[in-house]
Amino acid sequence: MPFFRFLLLLVPLLELAGLILLGQAIGVGMTLLWVLVSGLLGIALIQRQGWAMVQRLQVQMAHDRSPFAVLRSGFWGVLAGVLLMFPGVITDALAIPCLLLAWRSRGQPAPGEPGGPQVWQRGGHTIIEGEWEAKSEAERRTDRQIGDQ
Repeated sequence: MPFFRFLLLLVPLLELAGLILLGQAIGVGMTLLWVLVSGLLGIALIQRQGWAMVQRLQVQMAHDRSPFAVLRSGFWGVLAGVLLMFPGVITDALAIPCLLLAWRSRGQPAPGEPGGPQVWQRGGHTIIEGEWEAKSEAERRTDRQIGDQ
């Protein structure tokens, strides 16, 4: 737990240092524009990914398919949007691999789909009905003796 607290303090300080260095390199105005545009892109990406993911989940579930691929690509897209929303260079740099993972995972079939990894599938819909009753040991011996004659 102390490492997590340390990380929560370290990341904003590193982001601030990165923004100061970026401001010195390209200017304050361009740095502010960078922060504004990346934040707006993050918000737009979260909105777009959220609604698209809900719609694709409904389609997958309606066709009785696994929603895993939709959830996987949606997760990486939303995570990229959240990272873009935070002002800073480091979180923007971390958002790029997340965007690539979201884009790449869209073309891969989900487990259980044709071309995807095999998973356990449901059995058939055959139902075998029958009747049974619990018998004591003495009743079972009597039934065997009668059936053997």
